[in-house]
Amino acid sequence: MSANQPMKRASTLCLFLAILVSSCTQLAPRYDAELYSGLTEVNAELMQFFSSVSHGTNKGSYSERSQNYHSLIGKIDALAMQSNTRPVPGKVTLRKINNYLDSTDSNISFESAPPSVASLEKISSSLNRMRKEDEDKGLRATAVALFKNEIVISMDQALTYESFLNR
Repeated sequence: MSANQPMKRASTLCLFLAILVSSCTQLAPRYDAELYSGLTEVNAELMQFFSSVSHGTNKGSYSERSQNYHSLIGKIDALAMQSNTRPVPGKVTLRKINNYLDSTDSNISFESAPPSVASLEKISSSLNRMRKEDEDKGLRATAVALFKNEIVISMDQALTYESFLNR
């Protein structure tokens, strides 16, 4: 996947949603200011955490970071649950939306949950893998950078989608 791929996908998603918003049907969940605020807060916490481990870690000092992992994973999972509780269009409408998206070669599709849910679940999964590797053997600086890149991409997708809903 190229570096511009996530931005292209987000731009296509925003354009498509803007077109659909003009119709009478509610096609996207309503903006949730509390959810967006939670996303921006946990994003700052994630970046602070990555800064603290950017030079790598060793297994012997894992206990000093254990609570940070649990706190971040818990917050991310709670935000995913909060995002997932909002209503989305029915299956027939989603099928029509996805048929249109397929015809545009946009490489995105709508699922039965808001896109931010999948992004947050990806972040949680990445943090869990990172935590396990840190606990088992510590992390090299390159591994930290790779985990950070994965999480930044997913967080960007979640923030882009949720901020778009504030129209």
